[in-house]
Amino acid sequence: MKALKRLTVLVAVLMCLLAPLIAPPAVADAHILYMPDGSGEPEQNEELKEQIRSTYRKVKKTARKKSFKGKCGYYVGLQLVSLGINTKYVGCNGNRAFDIYREKSETSGGFRITAYPAKEYTLKEALEAIAREDPHARNILVGFQKGTSKAGKKYGHVMFIHGIEDGMVYFSDSYAQTVDGKRYKEGEPIVCSIETFAAKYKKYKLDGVIHFE
Repeated sequence: MKALKRLTVLVAVLMCLLAPLIAPPAVADAHILYMPDGSGEPEQNEELKEQIRSTYRKVKKTARKKSFKGKCGYYVGLQLVSLGINTKYVGCNGNRAFDIYREKSETSGGFRITAYPAKEYTLKEALEAIAREDPHARNILVGFQKGTSKAGKKYGHVMFIHGIEDGMVYFSDSYAQTVDGKRYKEGEPIVCSIETFAAKYKKYKLDGVIHFE
């Protein structure tokens, strides 16, 4: 009996000594579903995707149109009103959108404006800076001096990002887009990494990025 007690004590002492050397069991993060080696993808934010869908429905109803047919300034302007960022519609071509907002300290809806001009940031750098400042960033405008189409080269392009979550960009565009080999209709939620987003629009000439907070 005494020998058994001594053995039990010895085992307990050994476990205490070896505990720091034993790796703790892996615990899955409840929010991040991708693996440390880069496999898999972050869980998508369905609330943000539904916001994109519902906003698109609202602005189509406001515009009394079935499609914006690439009229990016109109599409973005109505989204800003629908989301309360602006209290009234501000219309402009894509190549003027960034300059209009960079001159203001806040929107008519009371949102503070932070500008990331192309002279200081690439598109990727601007979005990464915003994501570092706020991992759950919302309401981001991207203005391009020139696009790639005939109209884009003349009028530029503007688009609205509803949010950046876990390094993933949630947005839609005023015409159909192909991202990562998948075709998305006008106004349909598109989710991709910041790197993929920047690569998608790398042939566009950037004016800058505006964050409405």
